Amino acid sequence: MNRYVMEEFYQDPALRERLFGDARRERNRAIRAGFAWLVGYAKTHLVPHRPSRWIARLG
Repeated sequence: MNRYVMEEFYQDPALRERLFGDARRERNRAIRAGFAWLVGYAKTHLVPHRPSRWIARLG
């Protein structure tokens, strides 16, 4: 990384806080998107297609 950019990062607390805040928001957005995908996948792919068939085998 450019030395000037690193010095600016360490010397400017407002810049550092803004970058950390942006990174935190981006991480949270990625986690929410991944969780939403997982829930949507589970609803469509992890449910039995014919529940009556396997319930009938139990009885």
